[in-house]
Amino acid sequence: MRYKTIFVDAPTAANKGAFGVTMHETNGDQLARDVQAAILEKDSEGYELFQSMPVTSSLIYSSAYPYSFTTGVVLIFKQKIQ
Repeated sequence: MRYKTIFVDAPTAANKGAFGVTMHETNGDQLARDVQAAILEKDSEGYELFQSMPVTSSLIYSSAYPYSFTTGVVLIFKQKIQ
């Protein structure tokens, strides 16, 4: 059985948060379209989605303002049995 793994980067926009700190905000609509496009592309190549996992990151500003955000999605595909 053959597998392929890809990473779909989450599009983000930098927004001003509290105290002038720049925070990352994931564009969920665009991320969903990007994931769907990747699934359709791999389907046309003979692969089906096997597993998906979000990838998150975290930042701490000024040693007091922690937050986390989605940086992308890992998609694992397996070759379809013909």
